[in-house]
Amino acid sequence: MHMSHTRSFAVYRGRVRRWWNEPVDYAAQVAYFAKRSTSHAIKVAIGLSLGLNGATSLVVLLPAVATEKVASRTAVALFAVLMFVWAYMWCFRPWPSRRVSIGFAASCDIGITVMVLHDPNWLTGFFAFNTFGLIAMHLLFFDGPRIIAAHAGWVLVSTTAFAVAISPDANVGAGILIVRLLAITAPAMAAIMGIHLEIWDLRNDANNALSDPLTGLLNRRGLHLHLADLLCDNTTDATEVAVLVVDLDRFKQINDTYGHSVGDAVLTRTAQRITAAVRGRALVARTGGEEFVIVDLTDPGGAEGVADRIRYAIAVPAAHPTTASVGVSCCARADLLGSSDDQDRRLDAVIARADRALFDAKRQGGNVTVSTSPVDGHQ
Repeated sequence: MHMSHTRSFAVYRGRVRRWWNEPVDYAAQVAYFAKRSTSHAIKVAIGLSLGLNGATSLVVLLPAVATEKVASRTAVALFAVLMFVWAYMWCFRPWPSRRVSIGFAASCDIGITVMVLHDPNWLTGFFAFNTFGLIAMHLLFFDGPRIIAAHAGWVLVSTTAFAVAISPDANVGAGILIVRLLAITAPAMAAIMGIHLEIWDLRNDANNALSDPLTGLLNRRGLHLHLADLLCDNTTDATEVAVLVVDLDRFKQINDTYGHSVGDAVLTRTAQRITAAVRGRALVARTGGEEFVIVDLTDPGGAEGVADRIRYAIAVPAAHPTTASVGVSCCARADLLGSSDDQDRRLDAVIARADRALFDAKRQGGNVTVSTSPVDGHQ
């Protein structure tokens, strides 16, 4: 039992170390909501909560500050202005970059602390704790553990300074008040770090559910989920979506002759060669067995050239060589725009046409590319 506990803690330490050191993929985290068509609503919700904070500062906090405390009233007014500026940015501007997001959190943290320390009382302290919590919620979803730890550290330092400032009015020694307030604040900050660790775990599990464990390529679900990203690609003016279905020729013979471990090595090598042969932003998926699907933006007539590049790359001599057959079908980029359900249905239709072209390629003996003409009026 003791050894089991020791191993459990060792595994947990390794997990925490990976969580702490993993680079933050801010763009992917924002894209998670964009793919579900909720990013604009979330952005506006953040902006409205900031606007409400600014209004609360003016309506509730400012009247509570004594008229003769000019610096305190100025601090509250400036904090309200800061909230309104960020509310406008979130509601009406594009989603901020990570650098701007960190600047948003840092400026709010500093503004809260300055305002509270200019007029330390229980009302401003309660308001500050709630606002710090709002910033922590933002960081939970859109940043990494180091930024969250910095935010938590700032909250604890601000809490300590607030306790020192308010202790004369509280008729309690500064040391005792610091201990009491930190006993309330520190567990909340620790909980935020723990919640982020669990979100990181869940996010990794979700990402794994979108990929093929053998090759690391997308699976069919991942292909559908990333389609919206491809269609929004602004790095190309291509107006056509090319769908290529690739199937290795006589792959069963490799498995039967050399075993499944060699077959897996061939599949992994094929995945690498396909990825190297296509554009960097192309979607490459393994959809089952020895079948791969590639979706990319091309100029009209360019899809067959991509297919031939893939065939030539797969056929390059190696241990246990193989060739591939490719079926190609295309549609207009505009045909796939729409709701996610429409995109999935239309993409499946194009894949089905490419699959029929692949069947024709197989009937011709393999190692060929066959294209199918668009149907149903689509390009």
